[in-house]
Amino acid sequence: MNTNNFYEPHTHKDPSFPIIFHLDTMQKYQSNFLPHWHESLEILYILHGTINVLADAASVTAGKDEIIVINSNNVHYIQTLAEESQYYCLIIDRKFCEEFNLDTGEVVFQRQIQDHELGEKFKIINEEFHLRKSLYKAKIKATAMDLVISLYRNYTVAESSLSRQIKSDKIEIIKKAIRYIQSNYTQEITITSISAEIGISKYYFCRIFKEITGYTTVSFLNIVKCNNAKKLLQSGKYGVEEAALMSGFDNLSYFSKTYKKHMGNLPSSDLLPSATRGISD
Repeated sequence: MNTNNFYEPHTHKDPSFPIIFHLDTMQKYQSNFLPHWHESLEILYILHGTINVLADAASVTAGKDEIIVINSNNVHYIQTLAEESQYYCLIIDRKFCEEFNLDTGEVVFQRQIQDHELGEKFKIINEEFHLRKSLYKAKIKATAMDLVISLYRNYTVAESSLSRQIKSDKIEIIKKAIRYIQSNYTQEITITSISAEIGISKYYFCRIFKEITGYTTVSFLNIVKCNNAKKLLQSGKYGVEEAALMSGFDNLSYFSKTYKKHMGNLPSSDLLPSATRGISD
C-alpha cells in the first residue's frame, strides 16, 4: 500500500475483472499499514497467526480460519498480534457488486465471521488464480459474487440511523484531517494547526482521531514522515540528514529516535551505500 495515498481508488488492469486477490504475510513490527479507506469491499481470511483490524473505531481480532470483513469506506488498518500472520485478502469492486443490484456501500456486514463454506470459497479463488485454467476469471467473479450474496443473506448488521450519522460525522472529520496531513506533513504542522484547519477544538479532535484510527495524531504524523524518509533513503539519492529535512524533521537526533521507534531500526540501516556521504545517525 502507498502510505501517502490514504484513499485507495483501486484501479484494475482489466476493467472486466474488478477483483483483487493476494496472499499477505505480515510481520509483527510493521507500520506501513496506516489508516486508509476505499469504496471496495475488503475481506480477509486468516491462514495462521492472529490479525487485528480497527475499522471505523471498531476493533476486531481473528485467528486461523476466521474471516474479517472491512466494509465500504471504513477507515481501517491491519496489524498482526502474532510474530507473523498470513491471510488471503480479497477486494471486490463496489461497482461490480452494483451490477447485481447489491450496493456494498449501503449495507454493513458483520465484521468477524467463522464460516466453513465462506472459507472454502477463498480456497477456490486461490486455486483458480494459481492454476489459471480456461475461464478462470469468470469462475473467480462467480465465486466472489457467491461470497457477497452469502454475506447479504447471513451477515448483514442493522445500525440505527442516529448512531450511523454520528459515526459518519466523526469519520468525515478524520478523513479531512488525514488529507490535510497528507498534503502538509513536510511542513511544520501541529495538532493545533490541524484542528484549526478542520474547525474543531484540538481536545475533541485528538479524542476522535484516536477513537477512529487507533493512533494518536502525533504518532500518525511521525509514521507518515518516517515512511517518506524511508522511501527517500532507499532511493539511494539522499543521505540521512537530507531525508529527515525533506520529511519534515528539523532535528536529526529526534528523527533517528522517532525512526527507530516506528520503523524498527535506525535510518542508516535503510540508507543505500551510494547516499552515505559520511553522514551518521
